[in-house]
Amino acid sequence: MNNPGPGELQAKLARIAAHLALPERAPTPAPIIGPESVDAREVVARRGRFWQRRIGYTPREPWGETWVEDLCQRAAAAGLRVPLSAPDRQCPLTECLFVDCETTGLAGGAGTVAFLIAVGRFDGAVFVVDQYFLPDLADEAGALDELAARFESAAALVTYNGAAFDLPLLEGRFNFWRIDSEFRELPHLDLLWPTRALFKHRLPNCSLAQVEESLLRIARIEDLPGAEVPEVYFEYLRQGFSPRLHAVFEHNRLDVVSLFVYALWLNERTQPQRPGLDSAADLQALARFWYRHRAHQPALRALEEAASRVNDAVERAAIHRLRGLILKREREYETAHREWEQAAAATPQDVSIAEELAKHLEHRRRDYRGALAIVDKALTGLEFRAATGDLSAAGPRERLLQRQTRLRRKLRAS
Repeated sequence: MNNPGPGELQAKLARIAAHLALPERAPTPAPIIGPESVDAREVVARRGRFWQRRIGYTPREPWGETWVEDLCQRAAAAGLRVPLSAPDRQCPLTECLFVDCETTGLAGGAGTVAFLIAVGRFDGAVFVVDQYFLPDLADEAGALDELAARFESAAALVTYNGAAFDLPLLEGRFNFWRIDSEFRELPHLDLLWPTRALFKHRLPNCSLAQVEESLLRIARIEDLPGAEVPEVYFEYLRQGFSPRLHAVFEHNRLDVVSLFVYALWLNERTQPQRPGLDSAADLQALARFWYRHRAHQPALRALEEAASRVNDAVERAAIHRLRGLILKREREYETAHREWEQAAAATPQDVSIAEELAKHLEHRRRDYRGALAIVDKALTGLEFRAATGDLSAAGPRERLLQRQTRLRRKLRAS
């Protein structure tokens, strides 16, 4: 078989190319949008440009079940407790900054950048939201310089999950661009923490969206899910526009306004002198929250409010038990013992209450026989639970056996 010559090979390739060739089509340029597409303006700073959008809330604008005017008037007279666990530590709500970031990734990390940052604050009697957007990641330093200047005028920061995400992320970016800011020294109220402490028993999750729906009675219409926000920004960077970019700005803006509304709502309903939560379960959760932070008098007042709203014996026993623990810390041992006795009458199977009763009889009254009777009865109940396969009985049983041995020894010695 003869190999084809160079000319013959080129002719064959030309015939094949004629069949495979596609008609040339002029590329369609991607439309490039500017800051006016999201009602913003471009700011050219010394170390980069950014878009800034400012929205002030008019007095008669509705928000949930109330009006912004009413919220602003109540906020002007409110001292926000930062943190809520310290009733005597306050700063004016009107001097706080409410901060929320939209980022290139939800997991954080060294490569994550906050491309849209919203800061809510009071300007006179008006609540204003400023948003800073990066049209290019290389211009990040310009927006962060502006943000650092804004932080300098704040008395405190308010975020939602900011302690674990937003503030560490911003601190890392400030360090990357060598921006000297002491914003981490400011008092910080992360609203996620009290939300989990107070409402996890009745919220499917403690997201800000769930707080809006269940507590603030606010429903967002056609809101962009937070998980889709990074995708929209990358689409903008690739194509020069995204049809959902305005939805990202709205999502970010609503988060900050909800922070303000929720901070005021929570502040008003957790007043140390007179808590304003509606349900007994919420009031008990508030009392436990303050008990853990050693704010005993506010905890007792919350329990008093809860007791006036319950009829169930088990719930009332839980109130007596927690009240006894608080009074024990206050060294009012006999009063605490009476609370535990009332709790034990309603829930005799509660081993923790039996332990507290036995401790008081053993160490305060030196009534070893009475303490031993309580321990023996509790052990009988634990033996039954262990026989039915309840593995949680092992720990309390071990403690009670040690107490039983010690009490028998003390009885013999006496």
